[in-house]
Amino acid sequence: MLENQFNDYSKLELNNGDIVTLEPKLNLKKLMMINRDFNTNEFARMSVGNEQMDITVLQGAKAVYVAYRQANMNDYVSFEAFIDLWDFDMEQATMVYNLMMFKKAQDEYQKAFEKANKEKKLQK
Repeated sequence: MLENQFNDYSKLELNNGDIVTLEPKLNLKKLMMINRDFNTNEFARMSVGNEQMDITVLQGAKAVYVAYRQANMNDYVSFEAFIDLWDFDMEQATMVYNLMMFKKAQDEYQKAFEKANKEKKLQK
């Protein structure tokens, strides 16, 4: 089924069973507000060399946390508490990072999301 092939990066299941909302599209205004109490500079730093982009584990974790904070601006847990609640997944972290940092990834994700929803509606 198509819905099993498509990952919804706007939701994240924590290891306590809670589902939290993510906003995996970078909002610079929200990022500046988040930066008041959580240093977002590490997340946004990229190293590119030999046509390859490297993302550290910490950058991936911070990207997911920033996406979480963007979706939960008023009611949220600290980064340390979030890390304790989330079983880190580099594939997921990399995808959220790419969605936040690159317009092309956002556009492709939006098309896949719309296609998956259309297919889901047709199956009903």
